[in-house]
Amino acid sequence: MARRSEGYTGGAQERLAPRGALSTRRRALHLAAALAPRLTGRLLARRYLSPASHLDTAHVARHGAELVPLGAEAALLRHAALRGGAPRVLLVPGHDGHVRQFSRLVRDLRRAGAAVDLLILPGHLHPARTLCSLADIVPAIRLCLDEHGPYDAVGAHCVGARSLLFALGEGLACPRAALISTPVDLPALIRLGGTQYGLEGAALGQFEAGVARLCAPYDPGTDWRPPAMARRGETLVVHARHDYAAPVAGACALSEAMPGARLEVFEEGDHNTILNHAPASRMLAEFLAGG
Repeated sequence: MARRSEGYTGGAQERLAPRGALSTRRRALHLAAALAPRLTGRLLARRYLSPASHLDTAHVARHGAELVPLGAEAALLRHAALRGGAPRVLLVPGHDGHVRQFSRLVRDLRRAGAAVDLLILPGHLHPARTLCSLADIVPAIRLCLDEHGPYDAVGAHCVGARSLLFALGEGLACPRAALISTPVDLPALIRLGGTQYGLEGAALGQFEAGVARLCAPYDPGTDWRPPAMARRGETLVVHARHDYAAPVAGACALSEAMPGARLEVFEEGDHNTILNHAPASRMLAEFLAGG
């Protein structure tokens, strides 16, 4: 859930702001954190879990997709198969992921003959920034499978992959699963997000506690090993060696814990750009489409 881990480095306005404006903003944040660490940590925890990205409706028409409502706050971006009897694949982004990150993988999957549903998570349908925490992502995955399943395969990225592990632990059936850039140590990822805001000390502790509260009943510190060891089905773990948000050691441990899991580590790409790395995308498409 680190902001940079989902393609976020402070927001478009901050990226375009003059250096002096950024320095003033950072000084103000440090002052607020020193004077009111609890309030500052809580406010930034809510902002951290409120996605900066949302669905561009023009993207739906441009790619010939269909937007299918999923409950009140989520949707599916549905790409129909090019032939009958095609395998059905569900893709799950991270908590601040954007559909554009998956353009290459969707294209490769359709070329492989699959029908693709891309989950638009809560907080991503409209520009208004609303929460997208574990408490939103895990139920959205389960609702998707309940209302639109079964799927032949599920591919999930970042916090979406960690959320899929929660769902698998709750008994979700998934014949094939691809776990991409998976942060098995979510507290470390959350801490990274807080330090990217410039938080430290008491304010950072309040930030971490605030994020955990907003994720309830799913505790970010829950041990990932039991659902991994209980996994039944084909699993592909894909990771970039130079992933700054989720160290590759976690992916190695995950694949070792999962019976029969296959691990593929790529030297090129990082936490997000691995989705646009052609060899990784082709491998994922072949696996998810059952090739």
